[in-house]
Amino acid sequence: MSRNSDCTNDQVDLVERTDQCLKRKTLLVSWSLPPALVGSSQIISSLANAFSSKEMVLAGERWPGPRNNQWDDGGGLRPEIHFVHKQWPFRFQRTVRLFLFPIVLWRLWRVFKRTGCQQVLGIFPNEFYLFAAYCVARWAGVPFYSYFHNTYLDNRRGIKRLFAKWFQPKVFEASKIIFVMSDGMKEFLEPAYPGRQFVPLVHTFDETIPETPANKPIGTTLKLAFMGSVNESNREAMSRFAPAMARLDDCVLTTYSGSPESEFAKIGLPSSNKVVHKRVAFHEVTTALREHDILLLPHGFHGGLNQIEYETIFPTRTTGYLVSGIPVIAHSPKNSFLNRWLKEHDCAEIVDSPDVNQLVAAIQRLRKDNPGRQQIAQNALNASRQFLLANVVQRFRDSINKPKSTATLSGECPS
Repeated sequence: MSRNSDCTNDQVDLVERTDQCLKRKTLLVSWSLPPALVGSSQIISSLANAFSSKEMVLAGERWPGPRNNQWDDGGGLRPEIHFVHKQWPFRFQRTVRLFLFPIVLWRLWRVFKRTGCQQVLGIFPNEFYLFAAYCVARWAGVPFYSYFHNTYLDNRRGIKRLFAKWFQPKVFEASKIIFVMSDGMKEFLEPAYPGRQFVPLVHTFDETIPETPANKPIGTTLKLAFMGSVNESNREAMSRFAPAMARLDDCVLTTYSGSPESEFAKIGLPSSNKVVHKRVAFHEVTTALREHDILLLPHGFHGGLNQIEYETIFPTRTTGYLVSGIPVIAHSPKNSFLNRWLKEHDCAEIVDSPDVNQLVAAIQRLRKDNPGRQQIAQNALNASRQFLLANVVQRFRDSINKPKSTATLSGECPS
């Protein structure tokens, strides 16, 4: 297998499943970084762990909350992490951060120069750090790439929308490649931005996928589970779990979430004899899910986000559900990319109506249908292979290393 000369023998294990190293050292700029236990940082963590310290450097914000103690820097071989700002635990910290943009940008520029990076990858869902990454690439005159975990302009209002209307076309034009989280996002953006190169780069994981799901009978108590946070992408759909649980006999719903119990209480799911809230280490979540009978995947029909967001996003928790080998019930709208994908792979029981009766009926139907549960779980394991770390990283390497005649950004360096 051919490797770039920057790949030392000590780093072979980091790239043994890929064809080549990154040709240029990359500065990856993200709002949240490992070891923070939030969705975006877990995506970055999974991706960055596949690269050596000579290929990539991470820069962004230090989060004050829970941390993933399993974050592995490979003994210094994997990417260095540089925090250019620390999040403060008070209400208006994001507003205050705006006034500190020159300081954060200067720190980011120093990281770029000191580490010898030759290209920049800016991560969205936060335009503050995406704009900072864009500025550094512009000043340095180096290739720039962007990676959108969510839609941007369509989810901004007021003053933020005015800025987004100016910045989104700028960042798309500047990006040699625009990585997006799903084919649904690509399908939405391509017609509006002809000539731009959109490449889906999905969520990933790096663990062993069982060949077959565990064939275990359901006991007298049906064990349901939910993994992830309660937020605008799922709150509306998840609120129907409360009346559904009230109509189901002999069942318990266990949540594995970083969201406080008060968030579940707001949607009618406080701790009770039917609802249990737990927190486990990130690396133990899949094992915990496998102790249950059915996994619940709520995806908002509507809410505080723009409708196109509900139609295009692919929930982070989905990959963990698929690899668990436990059958999934997806409560999500008909016109969503998530539904289309799940139907294509036949790997979930789908409830596409905001009708609690239909949700209850689906749970009862899957509870009684052991062959059906096994088939859904097997299809999920098969579908999960496309999210394997080696496959996703190879796509990233191939895309970013592919020669292209796109001009780099130009501009003056800051004095």
